[in-house]
Amino acid sequence: MHRGLKAEIRRIALLTLFLLLTGFLWGHILLTLLLGGGLYMLWTFAHISRLYDWLDQSAEGPPPEASGVWGDMTDFLYRMQQRNERAKQSRRQLAERVKDITSALADGIIILTPDRELEWWNPAAEKLLGLVKRDRGQSMTNLVRDPRFVVFIQSDALPPPLELSSPEDPTRTLLFTAATFGDGNIILVVQDITRLRNLEQMRQDFVANISHELRTPLTVLSGYIETLQDNTDQLPKGWAKALLQMGQQTERLNALANDLVMLSQLESNRKPPSRAPIMLDQLLQQIAEDARMVAGDNYLIETDCATDTPFKGEYKELYSAFSNLVLNAIKHNPSGVRVQIRCFHTASDIVVEICDNGSGIDPKHLPRLTERFYRVDQSRATSTGGTGLGLAIVKHVLMRHGGSMKIDSTLGKGSCFRCQLPLLT
Repeated sequence: MHRGLKAEIRRIALLTLFLLLTGFLWGHILLTLLLGGGLYMLWTFAHISRLYDWLDQSAEGPPPEASGVWGDMTDFLYRMQQRNERAKQSRRQLAERVKDITSALADGIIILTPDRELEWWNPAAEKLLGLVKRDRGQSMTNLVRDPRFVVFIQSDALPPPLELSSPEDPTRTLLFTAATFGDGNIILVVQDITRLRNLEQMRQDFVANISHELRTPLTVLSGYIETLQDNTDQLPKGWAKALLQMGQQTERLNALANDLVMLSQLESNRKPPSRAPIMLDQLLQQIAEDARMVAGDNYLIETDCATDTPFKGEYKELYSAFSNLVLNAIKHNPSGVRVQIRCFHTASDIVVEICDNGSGIDPKHLPRLTERFYRVDQSRATSTGGTGLGLAIVKHVLMRHGGSMKIDSTLGKGSCFRCQLPLLT
């Protein structure tokens, strides 16, 4: 039992005994008890009134002095007041800390309500998007009107990051990333990636230029090597082997230059691919026939295309992507391997699979296979004749057509490259 309650019970007991004794001596016990009880009630109401006055003043300052039950109550309320005050101060300090941190960030941070209305933003967002105080409460789509952003921010399942030109300065490129939190609120992160995109453009321009510049001297070298190979009987002994090696390496450089040019075109071409109807069964059959000419009788190449649904896309790009996968299955596997080319369609996609029962790939290499110049064989042996750009080309072709690629492979059992392309209505 609480100390205050014990003191109150003792007080009531003593008061009752005192009133009984006084009433007995006075000869009016009931009247004395009524008068004493009334005075006790008045004293209690006085405590309640002072407590209410203190609460009406927002519990500022120390609570009114009291004893017994009322002392316990005021002490409890005072301690609760102190805890709340400390919690408020801690929240204020945390809010100030968060404000200082977000103010120091170069990336813009915007908080949106579930209705996509502006609630809060940091100074970087104000600078990147030209926000002002009166924009609070405005719909975000009123400030960034690009249709792609409207679709991006109004989607229930927020899509991947979106790149757009800055509404304040079209020469700058912004990256928008969104995530939900709380009861449907949205945090929108805005990054200025202009410098990164400029560097990427410089890299693409350099690769494109150096690839084109390589073609002319390589053509001259190839011509002279072919001329010399046609007249080896007139050359000193031992030149035939040297010319053969020179020819092989020149062909390899030619292939590398061609792949670099194509990859550069895929990366820099912002226009969507042409959407001419393509019969994939015929395309894959042509690729299989071309691959048989390269493989000869050393590999078994099979096709199984269970769809006659035309796919709308760029024929040359799709041919390059799928032929790269088939030729990789031949180049990187020993003789006798079976290569299967399959295609089928689902309700919304066309799926093309190129699978083999060859050597397989260590799973640790799979995440990096589509990187430029990445090779599973770190020694970069040239026996296979690959450029290291084939899978990068495949990835960019599929991305341009809105598709994706999944790679499954087991060492000693083979690999399967699954390309998924959306059907367009």
